[in-house]
Amino acid sequence: MNHRTGNPVSYLDLVEAAVAAYPDDRVARWIEEVARDGVHEHGFPRYTSNVGILLANGRVPEKRETFRRLMSLSCHSAAAGTMRRPGSGGNEFSVRELVTALLAVERAGVFPASDTESWRADLSRIDAARCYSCLPPIGFGVAQNWAVFGCASEQARIAAGLGGDPEHVEKYVADQIRWFDANGMYRDPNQPAVYDFVTRLQFMLVLHLGYDGPSRERLEELLDRAAEPTLAMLSAAGEIPYGGRSNQFLHNNVFFAAVCEWYASRANGRGDASAAAGFRAAARAAVDALVPWLAVRPVRHVKNLYPRESGIGCEGYAYFDKYMTTMGSWAAIAMRFAENGEGPASAADDMGGAPVASSFATSPDFHFLFLRAGDYSAQFDWNADPHYDCDGLGRIHRRGAPAAICLSTPCAAHPNYAVEIPGGGDLAIVPVGGGPLSPAGHGSDGSSSWADWTCGTLSWHCRLSPEVLESGLSGPGEVALRLPAFEFDGENATSVSCDGRVLSVRYRNWECRFSAVSEGASIMDAGFVSCNRNGRYRAFEAHGDRRLSVRISIEPADKR
Repeated sequence: MNHRTGNPVSYLDLVEAAVAAYPDDRVARWIEEVARDGVHEHGFPRYTSNVGILLANGRVPEKRETFRRLMSLSCHSAAAGTMRRPGSGGNEFSVRELVTALLAVERAGVFPASDTESWRADLSRIDAARCYSCLPPIGFGVAQNWAVFGCASEQARIAAGLGGDPEHVEKYVADQIRWFDANGMYRDPNQPAVYDFVTRLQFMLVLHLGYDGPSRERLEELLDRAAEPTLAMLSAAGEIPYGGRSNQFLHNNVFFAAVCEWYASRANGRGDASAAAGFRAAARAAVDALVPWLAVRPVRHVKNLYPRESGIGCEGYAYFDKYMTTMGSWAAIAMRFAENGEGPASAADDMGGAPVASSFATSPDFHFLFLRAGDYSAQFDWNADPHYDCDGLGRIHRRGAPAAICLSTPCAAHPNYAVEIPGGGDLAIVPVGGGPLSPAGHGSDGSSSWADWTCGTLSWHCRLSPEVLESGLSGPGEVALRLPAFEFDGENATSVSCDGRVLSVRYRNWECRFSAVSEGASIMDAGFVSCNRNGRYRAFEAHGDRRLSVRISIEPADKR
């Protein structure tokens, strides 16, 4: 985070942490591979850009000659368009990174003109129609976030005097803004939360880099719509919403911080110091949440402690060499936006732990509902993508507690990412049986927030206070609520116990308690385990006769 907030990690520190995750021998092999076969994916140019930004800021001077080789290979490859092949996913993501690095080292005078002019020449030779692989026809039937990344890259070239095609930028900005919903959230296919935020960030970059085409006013209006939802969706543990692909990676926190820095800068430009401070506080909370992950050795890019080579928690495309350096890329953008958002972070907002309560529901496109009360937050999904999640209460976070101790994201029966034990069932906090989950209302009153649901014949009421989440379920005959017990994070086992009325999970000096408080209610092992990106969970169920009340709390273990 920016040093002006007092946070122990600066954005430049995050860039350096991303670069430090790649040992010199790995980088040397990477350079050899690219020199032989060309750049095949965008992890290499992103790493290149991160090193350049560090050099321009007086860090990693020992990597100066390495950068010269990295940059020459990357710029030559971008000019040749060699990443334009199915599945390689490269130049849309890479060109802006390379332009950013070039401008940074030029300003700092790190390299002689003979080097920088060579890189300029390569980047100036880029032809959008040949360089980029995502060139959908206007009106194509699904959103194409790659096209927006391509717009950011072309606008970067325009801003840097490296050519660039304004018609390309306008064409795809005008086309892709039709995929924003009523709240200004970008509807990538199946509405993954990650690709709302990260695509909005690309649109923000286009504006920041000077785009002033016919679609500018409409784009700004749509981005402004998403300002308040952006804050409403950040969890008490500093995480973006779960939901869909590419979730639970360290870089998620950093692009969220960059988005918030853009909103802070925009609010600052309008003279709204209070709004700017709130966004800076949210950015700080997201980056604060990375501090323990960055202390892990060897560092992981996904939020678990399984061996890196296992790929657990990752889709096939979400490998370390691509997604670890991506954290540095987003940090560099956040640092750039933060320059225009000076001022103290707010101490009296949700991220600061004030005793406020709120509820927010997205449009049905995203089908998320969020509750906040004091240090707690909760997230529901009522139409989850079964390839990644399941319906129900898929997250309860408490500020300061390990995010996964209750649940950060549901367990899907057959996820599209690697897990420790495949074939487990769907697992979230949700009524068992009854029918599909459907929202029936939500709101806040005093210091609590609430959400009502129907599940066929069942009625489910959840109330979140600063002390506990209370779950009340009613229906004909026996009713049951499924509960997750966190067992293993990839390295450490938790302590799980159940006496028939109280299910307890102890982890890292915190305790999550599920207590059956209604008369005659009980909690029992459901007989299966399931896994998500964070680790392994054992399923339990609370049962009651026609009515069931369960309280869920997360407290420091020494308070018990």
